[in-house]
Amino acid sequence: MPTFKTEAIILFKRQLWEADRLYLLYTPGFGKLEAQVKSAVKVSSKLAGSLEPVSLVDLMVVRGRSRDTIAGVQLRKRYQFNNLDNFNQVNLIRELFLKMIKDGVREEKLYLNLKNYLDILESVENSLLARFLTQRFIWQMLSLLGYGPDQEQSGNQLFRACLASQPTSLQISDNLLQELEKLTKNYLRNILESDLHSFHLSYA
Repeated sequence: MPTFKTEAIILFKRQLWEADRLYLLYTPGFGKLEAQVKSAVKVSSKLAGSLEPVSLVDLMVVRGRSRDTIAGVQLRKRYQFNNLDNFNQVNLIRELFLKMIKDGVREEKLYLNLKNYLDILESVENSLLARFLTQRFIWQMLSLLGYGPDQEQSGNQLFRACLASQPTSLQISDNLLQELEKLTKNYLRNILESDLHSFHLSYA
């Protein structure tokens, strides 16, 4: 069976059958993928320990008729978010990938943005800045996928900064941020025709 190697960010995992696990990955060259690890729930499984969600890994994947299988993994980084607010922000992004990105849709710039977002958020302690970075990532993602609105659609300066390639120095206030988060929530609802569950955890 054909095999390939790829860098990937682990987004989700779930049990598959009695002992196997299924992993949802995002990769630079293959887009969103699902791949299984057989007998992953066993204590002796060496692969499963390196495949926790929100980890950066190098993978060897075996193509299958119905499902790909992870044959090898090297853990490069496991992102740590000791701040619960930051962890909730990441969960929002993970859910967005789950619901919005179709399997096999490739967008290398989006992958690089995701990796950069996780790297920065891991060290951010200011909750307002963390929330803004999440909003910026979402709007950049929408733009890359062809859903980006015109910058004139909102007078909110944080919204305009989200769409700018290099935002200038900003004064981030809670009021402006709440206004932006409401705009984002409504915009995503129109696209997805449902709310993201993580909004209830990330935003008041």
